[in-house]
Amino acid sequence: MSITINNINNCNINCRKKPAFKGYDARPLNSVVMTINDNPESFEIIKQMSDIGQKEGFKVYFTNQTNKLYANLDTIKKFFKICTSGFSKWAQDMAVLTPENRVLQDSIRIDADFARRVASLTKGKYTDCDNFIEGGNLFFVKNGNKEELFVGENELLKNSADYLKQKYGVSKVIPLPQADFHLDMFIRPLDNKRVLVADDRLTIKEIKKAISNAGKYIASKQCTKAEIKELGEVKNSLKLLLKDFEKDVKKGKNPKADEIAAILKDNGYSPIFIPGRVYYAIPDKHKDDLVHYLNYMNAVVHQKNDGSLVFVTNKSNLNKDYGLTPEISEKIDFDFEKMLTKSLEPYVKKDDVYFIEGNNGKMAELLEHEGGGIHCMCNEIPAEFFK
Repeated sequence: MSITINNINNCNINCRKKPAFKGYDARPLNSVVMTINDNPESFEIIKQMSDIGQKEGFKVYFTNQTNKLYANLDTIKKFFKICTSGFSKWAQDMAVLTPENRVLQDSIRIDADFARRVASLTKGKYTDCDNFIEGGNLFFVKNGNKEELFVGENELLKNSADYLKQKYGVSKVIPLPQADFHLDMFIRPLDNKRVLVADDRLTIKEIKKAISNAGKYIASKQCTKAEIKELGEVKNSLKLLLKDFEKDVKKGKNPKADEIAAILKDNGYSPIFIPGRVYYAIPDKHKDDLVHYLNYMNAVVHQKNDGSLVFVTNKSNLNKDYGLTPEISEKIDFDFEKMLTKSLEPYVKKDDVYFIEGNNGKMAELLEHEGGGIHCMCNEIPAEFFK
């Protein structure tokens, strides 16, 4: 069944006027709103997200061109039979829902239409915003009873901190070095003032360990000639990846994990380094633009009723491209998804980490060729607005 704006408003009659907003760190989600409709293969991205939401306790809506929000997958799929123009796929960046239940947008007409639909979910107010900051370059985070704002430092070139405090309804603005195009490509707030930070040194360390494990397994003589050949190919291909990645990390001009962590610590937050990305760099006059083969930082995080976390991120093609089958992964205790789940073990259960693939590796294609992932595609609606 499609969910119209009237249906949604009827469901939200009891919304509080001033909800206890808990921030854009890990929190219970009521829903996410998605708009991607660029290719029939993208439908599977919405379906996978919807399946996760149904299991874990949040809704997934789709909107495009009409004045409705849809939740029924059979209805949504009809939009993918013929690709049509509509909203940008980057729903996170088109409108920002603030702690004061205001939906900010940049006065572009089509973005204003999208903002109205987001506002319809929470019965909030949408408004034009001068020097609008795209949602991927900010996070609302909870500090005790106060809401604070992580923002990419580039945004301070056109906005003062005082202006941002007033506009976004926060008590403090914390600029973070722009280690990638947007904050959501290299950090991911969790709960209790803990913040994941991509540390490329850890990724390098994990790949080196995988290469070493492959060599040890071959030397142990526990495998057949065919397995030796297969493991040797995996080992050599990982060496090539490591060589290129180390080179790009070394020559990179963007701020490093330690610099970001220092600012987080100075402001009372706990940085957690994880191996969260693999990329190559395209240097220009000012910075390195990063092209991601893998990015686990660009994730949607949902808090369940029991307080545990669900981590929804992007599936990469690297396991497939480098021959890391389940059998080989078991032998060498490594694949790229295992690399993430192990690093998240103290904070997120293995079974609560999800990798969105799309159809035929669509998510990996979008990451590498368009620079965005699942967080970019989801405009998140906190459950606090519905209590």
